[in-house]
Amino acid sequence: MKNKIDQFIIILLALGAFVTGTAEFVVSGILELISFELDVSISIAGQLITIYSLSYAIGALVLVILTSQFDRKKVLLYAIFTFILGNLVAFVSYNFVVLMLSRVIMAMSGGLYIVVATNYAAQIAAPEKRGSAMATVITGFTVSLVLGVPIGTFLAGYFDWHYIFLIIALGTVFLLVALYKLVPTIGGNKPLPFKQQLQIMKDKRVLTGLTTTIFWILGYTMVFAYIAPLLSKTAGFSIEMTSVALFVLGTFAFIGSRFGGYAVDKWGPNLTISISLSVHIAALIVLTFTQYSTVGVFITLAVWGIATWTTTPAKQFYLVSLKPQSAETVLSFNTALMNVGMMLGSALGGIIIQYMDIVHLSWIAGIFVAIALIFIRYSLYLTGKLKFEPSY
Repeated sequence: MKNKIDQFIIILLALGAFVTGTAEFVVSGILELISFELDVSISIAGQLITIYSLSYAIGALVLVILTSQFDRKKVLLYAIFTFILGNLVAFVSYNFVVLMLSRVIMAMSGGLYIVVATNYAAQIAAPEKRGSAMATVITGFTVSLVLGVPIGTFLAGYFDWHYIFLIIALGTVFLLVALYKLVPTIGGNKPLPFKQQLQIMKDKRVLTGLTTTIFWILGYTMVFAYIAPLLSKTAGFSIEMTSVALFVLGTFAFIGSRFGGYAVDKWGPNLTISISLSVHIAALIVLTFTQYSTVGVFITLAVWGIATWTTTPAKQFYLVSLKPQSAETVLSFNTALMNVGMMLGSALGGIIIQYMDIVHLSWIAGIFVAIALIFIRYSLYLTGKLKFEPSY
């Protein structure tokens, strides 16, 4: 009976990851609507993604450290409660600055939630199922790309986009109540001094591996953040068609995240990362030519989604394999830097479309993913085992 309850709790934790992911990424699908209503340019509206990513990184790293001594259940519940408030602020925001503020609130609480929730899943699961439990929570975040974002984008074609955030808030209230009633209490931990955590960064293998994270997600976000205006101009997509495109991308992103776990077990992280990044680069370059065709867009987005999210579990496995005794710290840095990369991607993408035609966005993004490939190959070279096999 206890095992079934624990499994249900893990699903609830994954639902929390789903709503936080939806709130983060749905802006990409409704960027033009926000830009029009709040009377700002597309590039300025894109900074809603930039500020979210920066704030998320702070929540996932700084707030996790600051709250590490507190009761984990209270931290989890306060994080999700604050996230609800952030969505309500977004619902009533008819001013760009207020909407920006709502993004900060949502992101910092969401970043704190995802780290605590992932750790919670590992703690309540059976020892032999901890990896699977953590993967379930992360999958909830990925599913937001498959369902949350395209559904939110589709609804925005028929309702005021503000109501998307109200729906998220109301749905999360039920989740908060369920977590309050079912989640067991877990005490805080003695925090590892931040200076001691930074010592890990002295390992060049870890440093170059984490740098890979920044450039990989930077290239992805540069296009994803502006996918709606890009497809609107090149392929003439309506907001309904954009929601379908996002569904295709999200579906194959989910497949990629699951395939990445299989691939890293079968072929190891090195081969998996190298191939997935190479395909990622190729997809972005090809998109420059296929973005004018509906069929071409869908096929390219499918390949792009699989390649991008196949990288994620393989890279996490690789980083943990470098410092298994400091796994949580390494993953915390990886999560924070992933959002730094998102911040830079949306910011640079905004600058590029401000001064260049948006049709050039994808091949420029491909250059940054190529830099990521260079860094990971150097990191693998430093390990001295380019045919590195997973060890357990």
